[in-house]
Amino acid sequence: MRDKLIAAALALLCGAAAANAQTSVSALLETCLQCHGEGGNSKTPLVPSIAGQPEFFITNQLIYMREGVRPVPVMTPFVEKLKDPEIEALARMIAALAPTRSEESVEPALASRGQKLSEQLRCASCHLPSLHGQEQMPRLAGQRIDYMAEAMKAYRDSQRPGADPMMSNVVVGLSDADIEALTHYAASKDPR
Repeated sequence: MRDKLIAAALALLCGAAAANAQTSVSALLETCLQCHGEGGNSKTPLVPSIAGQPEFFITNQLIYMREGVRPVPVMTPFVEKLKDPEIEALARMIAALAPTRSEESVEPALASRGQKLSEQLRCASCHLPSLHGQEQMPRLAGQRIDYMAEAMKAYRDSQRPGADPMMSNVVVGLSDADIEALTHYAASKDPR
């Protein structure tokens, strides 16, 4: 009887701890959404939308930021003390958020040119034809134009610490106009 009572008490404590951990991760998500926008869809210039990003991508990025591999000073206070289980839970929650298309204006002529460039550069081989991303590759479809342009220029100019060298190799030599066209194309794609 005593063993059953101990087991029941432990089960209650574990359940309470799990509920507290979930509440803690939910609070972390709410903190993320203060900058990354309602539902993870940013309306703030140069701040990426995170909703619907692949779970593995979010996990990697948060760990890279926490470990200083990808230094993002504004993110440091939020990630520096996160434990792996918190990052994994947060990544699951972010991946489950419904992405929406950026509210920035997409210029059809630029998007058309960007589609041709995307085909030449074989963007779909990593980001998928839908540009929804997969595994460690981010979703580009519907992402903010200004954020993507800044990120791609940083890749091109070797100014993005912790960058994927494969991506840097793809964008090397692209003009600012090429990057603008690619971002308009990606932003024009349905993020769902």
